[in-house]
Amino acid sequence: MKRQLLITGCLLAVLSFTSCKNEEKKNENSNVEQTEKERKEEKENTEDKPLAFKTENQYETIRLYLDLKDALVKSDSYSAKKIAEIIILKNENSEAATFAKQIVENENNIEAQREAFFSLSEHMEKLVTENITGGKLYKQYCPMAFDGKGGFWLSENKEIMNPYFGDKMLHCGSIKETIK
Repeated sequence: MKRQLLITGCLLAVLSFTSCKNEEKKNENSNVEQTEKERKEEKENTEDKPLAFKTENQYETIRLYLDLKDALVKSDSYSAKKIAEIIILKNENSEAATFAKQIVENENNIEAQREAFFSLSEHMEKLVTENITGGKLYKQYCPMAFDGKGGFWLSENKEIMNPYFGDKMLHCGSIKETIK
């Protein structure tokens, strides 16, 4: 009788120990799955976060680009020139500096500044898509820009504010893509 109680006790202890191990393993697996799920959700939700890039210089360059766009929306060629000068300082010997120099050199020709801005936009699109880590930007397009050839720009806002026509056709355009 004592022997049966001892065997039964041992079996209960082994079963209890085994079930605890299984429970720990389930919790461990659950934690791993939850962490992976959280990482995936975090990546998907980066668009709700503030605009961010891999480096501070990339972030500052994009901020300047957006300010430049706003100056061109207002047809403010002097402000466009000043912002372009800062872009040159932050991005020496780069494509961005090359396009910004064209904006500086054409302070008295808003149309030439806008053409250079389009080239800068093409460069910035690549920079943004490869380096954005938070937030989102809208790729907006105006089919009427540059004598009907069309042109795009990047914006933080959904509202169309056309840098290629300013107040002549301020809201001409549409969102072509959301970059996040």
